[in-house]
Amino acid sequence: MEFFNLDCGKFDRKNLDITLMGIPKIIKAFFTSLSLLKNLQPQIVVSFGGYVSVPVVIATYFNKIPSITHEQTVTNSLATKINSYFATKVALSFDNVTQKKQLPVKKTVVTGNLLRQEIFNTTSTNYKNTTHPIIYFTGGNQGSIFLNELIYQLVPLLGNKYTVIHQTGKNNNQVLQDELTKKYKYISSEFIESEDIGWVLSNADVIVSRSGANICQEIDTLDKKALLIPHPFTQQNEQQLNALWLQNHHPKSIKIVSQPNASPSTILETINELVTTIHTSHPKKLPLIHPLYKLVHEISL
Repeated sequence: MEFFNLDCGKFDRKNLDITLMGIPKIIKAFFTSLSLLKNLQPQIVVSFGGYVSVPVVIATYFNKIPSITHEQTVTNSLATKINSYFATKVALSFDNVTQKKQLPVKKTVVTGNLLRQEIFNTTSTNYKNTTHPIIYFTGGNQGSIFLNELIYQLVPLLGNKYTVIHQTGKNNNQVLQDELTKKYKYISSEFIESEDIGWVLSNADVIVSRSGANICQEIDTLDKKALLIPHPFTQQNEQQLNALWLQNHHPKSIKIVSQPNASPSTILETINELVTTIHTSHPKKLPLIHPLYKLVHEISL
């Protein structure tokens, strides 16, 4: 696999200076993309949002190369909106009427998000079954300082009634985690390995998480009970909208708590409520060929 670095500016809706300073980089990135595409001669180009994708997608249009731009979240980024004018197709993760209205009707297709196949693997050599309900805390791959601090306060309240699996990310407190491990049924890890993530998700009685697009899609697919604490500082409030979309599809098994209201006592109360809620999960059966792959195949023919 070859990697090509593209130095590109961005349109910043909050800072005009950044936008003006980035325009020369955007123009340069466009001509660099034209040259790269001419040399590589791809059958199709697939982009997944982000400002770096914009000059590439525009360059595909002028090189007459078919392209797909994929929007992972429940809101359309500025990059997706711009790309939609030049891309052959726009693929969406969520079937959201408001989102689709902002895009060209004939180009827009709901494909869902690309999910890790590992989430369907229910075996693990590193984690063992327990008679206690399992609560899985995650702030995403990077972790969340706010969630970590909240969990450190929460574990003593949970006591040994629950087994806690905590994916911390890099911003963690290893000394405190070691102390909690000695006193409680608490297991912490900077990152859950791919061979274990399926076991953790399938065995978790409750998942406590931020509400990024990927984790929301995984919770939806596996039909798990979850408590979501949306990140309050995202563009277009997308984490809150992701959480609301998931709750709308699973009203009895999804709870949302805003960050300002996410105190240890509130989280404890909500976890207890979810654990005692009767819910039989029905994981979705995914098609053998993902709709996005089908779309790529159809367009590249």
